[in-house]
Amino acid sequence: MKFLMQLRTVGWAAVEAAFLLIMLCLLLDIVIGTQADSFVAKVAKNTTAVLQSVPPRVVVGVAAVAMVYGFLETRLTR
Repeated sequence: MKFLMQLRTVGWAAVEAAFLLIMLCLLLDIVIGTQADSFVAKVAKNTTAVLQSVPPRVVVGVAAVAMVYGFLETRLTR
């Protein structure tokens, strides 16, 4: 059981690190522009393409589910 909790913690840390890397690449692409390294430019281009291909209703639905989950999580942990 302890191993699964450690695995879960490491997994979430990896997901957070990947998300932060994507956000950093997006911000660097905005700040630096076309002078960005090829990795930064490719990640920013792919992320922008994915976000533009997702319908707005899906984004609103995911945001709503995340807000409800966050609300219930804070209520249940008290």
